[in-house]
Amino acid sequence: MQNPLPAPTASGAFVKTPFPHLLVYALERRLTGTFELSQGAISTATMLVIGGCPAKIRTHQPMHYLGTVMTELGMISPDQLQTSLARMQESSRLQGQVLLEMGAIDPARLDAALRSQVERKVEHLFGLPTETTFAYYDGIDLLQGFGGPPTPIDPFPVLWRGVREAPAWEHVDATLRRAGTALLRASPSSQLERFAFAPNEWQAIELLRQRPVRVVDITNIVGPGVGQILVYFLMIMKQVELLDAQAQAQAAPPPQPSAPAPRQAMNPQGPPSSGQAFARVQLQRQAARAPLIVEEQVAHSGANDERASSPGMRAPVSAFGMQQPPTGAFVPPPPASSPALPVEPVINAPAASPGGLMDIGSMITQTIQQSAMPPAMPSVPAPSVPAPAAVPHGLGTTDPPPPAATSSAAPPPSTRPLTAEQNALKTKILERAEQITSQDYFQMLGIERDAAPEAVQKAFIGLAKVWHPDRLPPALVDVKDACSKVFTHLTEAHATLMDASKRQDYMTLLKEGGATPDDQAKIQAILEAATEFQKAEFLLKRNMGDPQAYEIIKRCVALDSEQADYLATLAWLDAQRPEWLSREKTLEKTLVLDRCIQKNPNCERAFFYRGMLYKRADEPNKALKDFKKAAELNPRNLDAMREVRLHNMRGGVSKPPPGMSGGTASKPAPPETLGGLFGKLFKK
Repeated sequence: MQNPLPAPTASGAFVKTPFPHLLVYALERRLTGTFELSQGAISTATMLVIGGCPAKIRTHQPMHYLGTVMTELGMISPDQLQTSLARMQESSRLQGQVLLEMGAIDPARLDAALRSQVERKVEHLFGLPTETTFAYYDGIDLLQGFGGPPTPIDPFPVLWRGVREAPAWEHVDATLRRAGTALLRASPSSQLERFAFAPNEWQAIELLRQRPVRVVDITNIVGPGVGQILVYFLMIMKQVELLDAQAQAQAAPPPQPSAPAPRQAMNPQGPPSSGQAFARVQLQRQAARAPLIVEEQVAHSGANDERASSPGMRAPVSAFGMQQPPTGAFVPPPPASSPALPVEPVINAPAASPGGLMDIGSMITQTIQQSAMPPAMPSVPAPSVPAPAAVPHGLGTTDPPPPAATSSAAPPPSTRPLTAEQNALKTKILERAEQITSQDYFQMLGIERDAAPEAVQKAFIGLAKVWHPDRLPPALVDVKDACSKVFTHLTEAHATLMDASKRQDYMTLLKEGGATPDDQAKIQAILEAATEFQKAEFLLKRNMGDPQAYEIIKRCVALDSEQADYLATLAWLDAQRPEWLSREKTLEKTLVLDRCIQKNPNCERAFFYRGMLYKRADEPNKALKDFKKAAELNPRNLDAMREVRLHNMRGGVSKPPPGMSGGTASKPAPPETLGGLFGKLFKK
């Protein structure tokens, strides 16, 4: 008869403390104990952590059998899998031990497979619903009789994959609000190499390493959805720090990074209003977390998850009843050097429990909301034997296709040539990932705009079974990012359309325009460019030759190349450089301003700057025409009015600037008279 469990050391719910926050807290405090996850009165999963690192997991519904994992990783053949299952039926032994006895694997491969199995189970826990509750039992191993010895994993890459696939949007929004428009920079103690970021995510990380950046700089590289999740993740993992006002003022002017240009987006029809942009940004930030529909595969019937966990003999038991990992396994360092959180938790100590019950949800929430600069994540060494990257299952299939191997020395799936069916599937994934950003939520889910919530749910579940990245066959792991992109947009669409309030806001946005991800990216770029241009205008008023203003204007043009004001200002600043002062070069720049006026016939800046260049090139009549047009468009343009007045005072003759060459002076033109408002202003 089992002894009754003591009162949990801590308890809470995912709605207040999402699973990634729970893992981060365990890692920071180097917890050693067991988390029991439940939905109502039913246990969902039990997770053992050692030094804050997940080491063993038992799920209510068995999944990710060890033999299946090893087959998908190309470690054993399907024949070896079947042989091991038959021998397990003969005697109750662990599958890993059976495979070792068969000579199909060696201890190093077994250890790598066990770590991959734990990683996959941890990733599954990220998709549990928000009503899931947890209880933590410190120093107690509730899985002592389950499977073999514990196998701690490096939690860093698993944390990023889990957060990216199942973000808790309400917590993402709260964290980003704390960041605001502040500058972010990589923490000196950051361990960014350990997260296994995708190539495009690494581009954003490299930019973050080069100089302090804002949230929008990250979203311009990886897109708004992934960008917001990435910044949120780096903040809760203490990999970045926020610069205070003094540090921002001392930060060097941001140079043009070598990172790629902002992703191109489809231009919406007509410039969106600021109200549209605000609605879309708010909608994105408030998108609710949607459950992930994962089709789990069972390799064989009748076998329990305990057999698939890990092989080997029982490990020694420590003083508090925890099994110790075998010699040579990954052992996290003791918690002595672990930094304390800046906000001490409130401990509600009941009379019956000397240690008291801690609400970890309250602790982490206080930490996120109150700490201006959280401490750096403690340096936890990576496992001694790195686990291979988890390879997802077959896209759109019920069971993973067995590798076509005739011997244990078969090449890994990534090196085998693709079949015609796999090539077609790869093309389909890439095309869908390219098209989905130009679709609205209804088009993504393939439903009508008046579809009921039941139809939305049914459509999403069907698509989730097909597009979840864990459904990919091992041979197509190189397009997993594209598949994840599709699934992320489907999840956002589902979360928005299932919420009545958010759906109403989205329908308004849909009528006004700007409801697709491409439109959203374009709107955000337009808003950022407008903000940056105001900054540049302020700098130029103080100093026309300010190099920082020039760089900002170049960035504005990169963000919104259709805005004539930005293009005209950049052309004018370029024309002030020494290499552009000759008459021929000056006239070349007037051609750029011609194109600006074609884009916007009412662009006052383009007319005024072109007039100034015509004046410098000794074209007084053309200059006067542009000055008059600029003054007409903006009666407050005192510079344009002054140029008109000076021209008439000189009798229509312009005086070439010193050093300007190229042609004889123009003949005096008859004085022109100004009518209307200009005549009253300048009438003698």
